[in-house]
Amino acid sequence: MIHRLAFVALAGLALVACQEKTQAPPAMRPVMSARVAVDDASQQSFVGTVEARDKADFSFQVLGRLMTRNVDVGDLVHPGDLIATIDATTLDLATRSAEAALGNRRAERENAAATVARVEALRATGTATDANLDDARAAFDATDAAVRQADADLAKARDALGYAELKAGFAGVVTATGAEPGQTVAAGQSVVTIAKPDPRDAVIDMPDWMAGTLVAGASFVVAPQIAPDQPVAGRLREIAPEADPVTRTRRVKIALSEPTSLFRLGSTIEVRVDQQTAPAITLPEVAILTRDGTRFVWVVTVDEASHAARREGSVALRPVTTAPADAGRLRILSGLSAGERVAIAGVHSLEEGQKVLVPADKPKSAEGDAS
Repeated sequence: MIHRLAFVALAGLALVACQEKTQAPPAMRPVMSARVAVDDASQQSFVGTVEARDKADFSFQVLGRLMTRNVDVGDLVHPGDLIATIDATTLDLATRSAEAALGNRRAERENAAATVARVEALRATGTATDANLDDARAAFDATDAAVRQADADLAKARDALGYAELKAGFAGVVTATGAEPGQTVAAGQSVVTIAKPDPRDAVIDMPDWMAGTLVAGASFVVAPQIAPDQPVAGRLREIAPEADPVTRTRRVKIALSEPTSLFRLGSTIEVRVDQQTAPAITLPEVAILTRDGTRFVWVVTVDEASHAARREGSVALRPVTTAPADAGRLRILSGLSAGERVAIAGVHSLEEGQKVLVPADKPKSAEGDAS
């Protein structure tokens, strides 16, 4: 009986040991994470060019063959300067024809006026009737209207003859040419582009999300690439209303304040924001978990002072608000602070409070970093 009880006790102990062994905690899962940092937009620079704020394409108003072009790229022009001419032979002939037509109409009017005078004299003697006088006066009115029409045609022909000469409308510098002598140019085809040397703008392409953080009249520092130590101040003047569908950037125009001779039209410049912009944190889109329309991140708690290859930690779900940033990334507007650690992979398979193993951080140039 004693042996039987001992056997039962040993069997019970063995069963408890097996149960304890099968209920051992699961192995902790490694998780890829990164510490978030603030993007300092004020330290980012952009390369752009200097462009004239006001420029215009000058073209002929009539079709013709370009005979002369008196300016080239880089030439300075003044109001009224002759820029180019087209073949005016046809226009000159049209003007002469209009002058001849006007002379003919005037002769017809003089003849009609003499006829009215004769019929009035005959009517006074009773030789002509009232109907004859009315017909003469109607003929005179018709010839007088024809004279006015011919006069307008002549004015139109002379204007068209003036269109054979292209003149500068304002003082500026020639920045482009669109036709060469001997070429037939259509009405409205650009022959010369003239730009006013002042005022000048610095033109850059800025990421869509960053352009959205700029305020009206934001200050910039603009420096020529050939002399980066000689910057001038600039002020935000215009942001393109739509982003480029390919590059997702917006064209930004910055008014230059008292630019020096180094800021020639077309020269290359470097631009950076000269203001304390709001801190911006961006994360890869794969680090964001979306549930029921709300976005979350997994915040990883770990001993940051440890230098072990793998450190134990835990994860906690935290809601955040986001905004678009660069391609494949989102800007964190609220919910995270610089220096916190977040999971950047496998966010759909983690659980609240789950214990995880955090590998040592990779260098900043590594793929897993967040900023």
